[in-house]
Amino acid sequence: MQKQKGGAEKVKSWLAKRVGNSIKEGIISGLVNNKPTAPIVFNGSCDTVLLQVWVEFLIKELKSGQGVIMDNASFHKSNRSQELIESVKCSIIFLLPYSPDLNPIEKFWANMKRWTIY
Repeated sequence: MQKQKGGAEKVKSWLAKRVGNSIKEGIISGLVNNKPTAPIVFNGSCDTVLLQVWVEFLIKELKSGQGVIMDNASFHKSNRSQELIESVKCSIIFLLPYSPDLNPIEKFWANMKRWTIY
């Protein structure tokens, strides 16, 4: 990183190569204390099965009494995902419909995407 005036480091952008429209990559992650938790990268679109696989990773990181905030995507509402989260004595908080501004992880990903160049 390069130094700027005042001793602050200049932030460099991430580089990602786009390979046509045939490959869609995504990432699922929790956010605890502004740090990604249980991240997984996948190809394609997210669905109920993929989310359940991720929740199995997530519950290993959760502590009893924590809340898991989710939007109202249909695949977030599967009984199995809810059972897994509740099995570790955590609760699920569903956001109001169409309110990504209330979800802390949306701000995290917005900043991440801002530094990504395709």
